[in-house]
Amino acid sequence: MSETITQDQVVDAAKALDKTEFTRGEVVAKLEAKPSEIKEGFRAARRAGQVEKISNGSDDEKPLFRLTGN
Repeated sequence: MSETITQDQVVDAAKALDKTEFTRGEVVAKLEAKPSEIKEGFRAARRAGQVEKISNGSDDEKPLFRLTGN
């Protein structure tokens, strides 16, 4: 994909992962996109309360997120 990913696409991809917790990287892989392509859609989903950060991650782990059900 060479287009900007929307908020709805981010949420749909996160749902399709069928996991309670996920990383941005997993959403990127599911959408077969580049990290820069999901930035705005991911941010919009967080601002809308559809995705929330549950962990900042540690030195060797990535931040974790979850769907809120909104």
